[in-house]
Formats: sequence, C-alpha cells, structure tokens
Amino acid sequence: MPFVIEEPRLTPQSTDQLFQDFLGYLHQEPARGNVAIDLTRLEFIAPYGLVGICLLGRYARTFSPQVSYRLPDSYALRSYLGRVRFAEAMGSLVEMSGPPLLVDPGREKSESEALLELTRIEERADVESLLEHIGQRVEVILAEELGYREIEITQFKNVVAELCHNILDHSMNWGYVTAQRYLDPRLHKKYVVIGVGDLGIGVKKSLSCRFDVAQWSHGQALIKSLKKHFSRDSERGLGLYIVNQICHRYNGNLHFRSGDTRVYIRRRQQTQYVSAFFPGTLLSITLYQKDG
Repeated sequence: MPFVIEEPRLTPQSTDQLFQDFLGYLHQEPARGNVAIDLTRLEFIAPYGLVGICLLGRYARTFSPQVSYRLPDSYALRSYLGRVRFAEAMGSLVEMSGPPLLVDPGREKSESEALLELTRIEERADVESLLEHIGQRVEVILAEELGYREIEITQFKNVVAELCHNILDHSMNWGYVTAQRYLDPRLHKKYVVIGVGDLGIGVKKSLSCRFDVAQWSHGQALIKSLKKHFSRDSERGLGLYIVNQICHRYNGNLHFRSGDTRVYIRRRQQTQYVSAFFPGTLLSITLYQKDG
C-alpha cells in the first residue's frame, strides 16, 4: 500500500506530523519492499515542507531499493514543482508517476514566485554556483519588492551561504536549499522564505564533538546552537547565531528542527514542539518586506 499524504498543505507544523506518520509506515514491515509516496492530495508546499518531502524520499531509500512519488493532481502545485526543478533535484533517487510536472510559459507573474530553485548541496562548488546563480535575482526581488538596502541584500546572501556551509561542515551528509517569495494577504506585505535541510547527524550529535550533551534534550541543543560561539567548531560558532539575529532584525521567524524537536522563534519568543525522531536538520527562515 502507498503512503498517502492526507494533509493538503505542507507547513512546518504539518511536516512534523508527516515525519511521524511516515516513520510509522516504514517500520510496519521490517522487510518492506518498494515504497510509494502519494502526493496527489497536496495543494501547497512551503519551502520547509518541500525540503522535507525530498528528505522523506532519501530516507526511504535506506529501507527500500525503489522509492516512487505519485505527483499531485493540483495543476498549480505541479507547475510550482516544475519551476523549482523538483525532479532534477531528486534525480535518480526516486521514480515519479502520475500527471507530469510542468512550467506554463504563458503564466503571469504571481504573488508566489520561486526565488531559488530546489538545489542539492553536496560540495563547496555547489555553494559557490548557487550564490552566483541567485545573485541578480535576489538583488531585484529584495531591493525592488521587499525594500532592502545593499547591505541587507549582502547579509541575505551570507545567510544562504552560511546555511549551505553548515550542511557540509556539520551534518556529515548532503542536503537541499530552496527559497520562495510570497504575499501575505492579511498584512499586504511580501516576504521571503528559505528552506534548508539534510539527513546528517543532527545538531545534538554535532555539538557532542565539543560539549557534554548527554543530559540535553534535542530542543536544548537547538536553542544552544543559536547562541554566540556555540558550535562544534571553536574557531567559528557564529553561523546560526547570525542567522537568528538577521531573522529578528527583519521581523521574521525561524523554524528549526533536529532530532525529535522543532523550535519556533518569533522575536524573543521561543516555542518547542516535540515529534518523532527524524535524522538530520531542517530549517526555515522567513524575512518580511520592510515598512516604508
């Protein structure tokens, strides 16, 4: 039987539940054969959820020689997945069936536009290529649509670079990054969401190289990793701290998941949500259009 994603919208909250349900599905039969993931009911995927879907497929490959996705029925979502190059990012890891992904050449510019296609980060050259690729597009969208200055645009690029380098430096694995621009109909403001994730060792185990983490929960490890000079590398340790500071400065929010916990940070408020243990790290940053 295929694993059917029932939730039509994959937000950070519903992605947590998705991980829990999927793990239960995988572990029902120790000698499970091919794994089929049914996306037909999906209508919307945020960057956090999009990276999560990719990680599900990769994780399933550790249990099964063949993993397949049944693509969404939603025309709009298949168009979006086509534009962010979902199939290319997954490559030969999974097979795909159902209605084809597509890009509508006559589609008008809308309130939801890909800022950065779904990109695999496997080595240093990938980070350099990514930053070169998004350079001009980032400057146009952040400057003209979100009202950011040159120094703020540079900081945004640094955030993306830092998150990608964290995958290579700390996860002992490889991962994905994507970014999307939206319009908040309630606030009448545009905003950018960055999603980054990997199937690595996770934050707590990464910090264990330098700290005694035996009594820490995964949530405590996440919170500590956002502090200044709190990293497995004593020479660095500013990456996630700077990411959190930039997020706060631009009235954004942060979803940060590792192990069995997701931390949501908005301004100075932190909330923890415990779910099932899933390997690696998943992070989402939201930065809003500046007032005026």
